[in-house]
Amino acid sequence: MSRFPLHQIQSSQEPSLRDLVTEILDKGAESQEGKKALALLVERWKDTQLPDRSILKPNKTGEPAYEIQFTGSPESPSPLSYFDEIHPADGLKVLKIHHHQRSGIGIPLLAIRENTHRESLEKYFPPEVITRPLTAVFQAGPAHQGNQRIFIRLLCPLRQENLLHQGKLQPLAADFSTPWAAALSRTGKLRQSAVLDMLTGTPKREPQLYLMEAYDPRKEPLIMIHGLLSSPLAWANLSNDLWADPEIRQRYQIWHYLYNTSAPALYSARLLRAQLKQLRSLLDPEGDDPAMQQTTLVTHSMGGIIGKGLVVRPGDAFWRAAFTQSPASLKLSPTDRAVLEDAFEWEPDSSIHRIIFICTPHRGSAFADNPIGRIGSWLTKPPTPFQEFFKRVSAANPGAFTPEYAALGRGKLDSVSALSPRQPTLRILADLPFPEDVETHSIIGNRGREGPLEQSSDGIVPYTSSHLENASSELIVPTGHGAFHHPAALAEIRRVLKLR
Repeated sequence: MSRFPLHQIQSSQEPSLRDLVTEILDKGAESQEGKKALALLVERWKDTQLPDRSILKPNKTGEPAYEIQFTGSPESPSPLSYFDEIHPADGLKVLKIHHHQRSGIGIPLLAIRENTHRESLEKYFPPEVITRPLTAVFQAGPAHQGNQRIFIRLLCPLRQENLLHQGKLQPLAADFSTPWAAALSRTGKLRQSAVLDMLTGTPKREPQLYLMEAYDPRKEPLIMIHGLLSSPLAWANLSNDLWADPEIRQRYQIWHYLYNTSAPALYSARLLRAQLKQLRSLLDPEGDDPAMQQTTLVTHSMGGIIGKGLVVRPGDAFWRAAFTQSPASLKLSPTDRAVLEDAFEWEPDSSIHRIIFICTPHRGSAFADNPIGRIGSWLTKPPTPFQEFFKRVSAANPGAFTPEYAALGRGKLDSVSALSPRQPTLRILADLPFPEDVETHSIIGNRGREGPLEQSSDGIVPYTSSHLENASSELIVPTGHGAFHHPAALAEIRRVLKLR
């Protein structure tokens, strides 16, 4: 039984599958009644677990048998068997996000699959549930061995915009928002973990990159990285709105990165670099998919620090600041040495060509040093693997850390204190230049207050910290630190994503 408040038919009123087919043929597949009957037919067919191809026998002499065949698309040939539930899209209420629909041929459906890791790729899908938009299209075919042939195509509107119908190319009907609404209805634990995981060294959710739609080798990944005390849920409205934009929908596929915001940003960046490498090898082992050649990041707050950590080449700048010894002189296991080198002298991700920074504290925030920030730092517990790693390095190499980085050896550097303007990591990162082929854009909040920009702030991050001298564009939005929710910021994100 679905967990969602989906439309249900009373058993006493349920028409048979054959009755539904007859109604579609009598009323017309594109009539209102025909579309409703088609949606119920697909839902009931899935509930009864009939195969993709079956024959519905006649009720009485003289009636034709219906030979029903379900098909998908070349990219998704058997959605009927892949998904656990399929429901009419109009049976799910869309709350807290805009409801984006498109009129056209067919009837929109909501497809649901429980993520039990039945396939290896599902590690990279949200554990709560896998949801997708589908559209059912009905077509009566010629008779076959005395049977009336019926073809029902289940198509994904994220991949197919139009359909040839009666000799004309017409839009495919779609509901882009019910998959987001259905997924959001299961995210109660994720909402809690954004704060609670800050208080423990063993968070319930490990850092993970999630595909929010089926992988498309033709679409550029659009990776969204949330900020401090947040989660990918922050991107629900934006993701939903971007699916509704045909130009963006056809060009990008949306991925979200969830990380433990108790850890310093560059630790989370290292984990993301590793996951991107693993995911690309899984999705594109030959390395020739157009989708894998370019990547865009949309980042908020501390997520912007992570984003920059993916694209710059640090050389030995961080190593010289953190250690009193050369890498070769440290006593380390081969595994720890590899981790340490990747943490301080990494190679940038050359596929990332554009980053949108939203209220990013490139030069830190004084909030980290005020009483509230100090309390937050005291309460924050970085993930245990992070703490244990640097404690292990310190124990094997006494005096290896410089005074500025001694907290690493004690396992006490957390995400809040790491955002202090006095923290040397931020100063080094802020001074590292972006590669020439990486385009940057800034969206900065000033709370709508008058006065010099240089003296403004979004309430958390001052303008002087968010500003990038050589950014391709900079938009000031009259709102606070959550600027990506503002309509002007949403319009700017769409504008930038449509640049070539």
